[in-house]
Amino acid sequence: MVEGTSDVSYFEHCSKLYEAHCGRRLLGVDLAVFAAGQGDDGGTFGVSEKFPTLFNLAKLDMDAAGKNRFRAIALLDDDRMGRRTVTGISQGHRQLREYESLFRLRRTMPLRAGSVQKLEERTKTSNTAYGSLECTIEDLLTDSFCDHFVRAMPQAVARAATSSGGASHRSWTEEGKRELRLSAIRTATLADMQGMVDALRALRTYLGLPVDGC
Repeated sequence: MVEGTSDVSYFEHCSKLYEAHCGRRLLGVDLAVFAAGQGDDGGTFGVSEKFPTLFNLAKLDMDAAGKNRFRAIALLDDDRMGRRTVTGISQGHRQLREYESLFRLRRTMPLRAGSVQKLEERTKTSNTAYGSLECTIEDLLTDSFCDHFVRAMPQAVARAATSSGGASHRSWTEEGKRELRLSAIRTATLADMQGMVDALRALRTYLGLPVDGC
């Protein structure tokens, strides 16, 4: 579960580019990405309201051998609201823990190796250079792609980008977000969307799926 339909669009498109290049699928066979809701029904509030129920239902759905048919995780933006939501959900539900069933979108999402604690350590270490810089799905597009887009549509951003550790976070207007997404779907290359590919590959390992797809 992700916050909104834009997240779904980006991940599905980068999966298509990956399949065209590598011949394997990151989404659509053993992994699905879906939004908490449309518009105001999604976002962090949608995840807060719906993910705990989804998680519990998935735990109850077992096959004839007593194994869970599905596993559900939630991915939120690593921004103020996303951080607050992850903390709130984990504090209100003992079985929902960050780095196990709740994740924040990071610029570097390491592959799963070992325990939840080890993944937490590796994630924090890998993102130390970025400090408290926020990360949303658009931030996983390359700076060169975003810079080219902003030059063509300067009104797409509400303010100058903030940067740390060689990465940038842009505050997109609603129109800017929409047009950036459409531009990415029309013209982005696999290299432009590699950050999203890497995020999907990492998420697959968190679920125990083959890292390179199927």
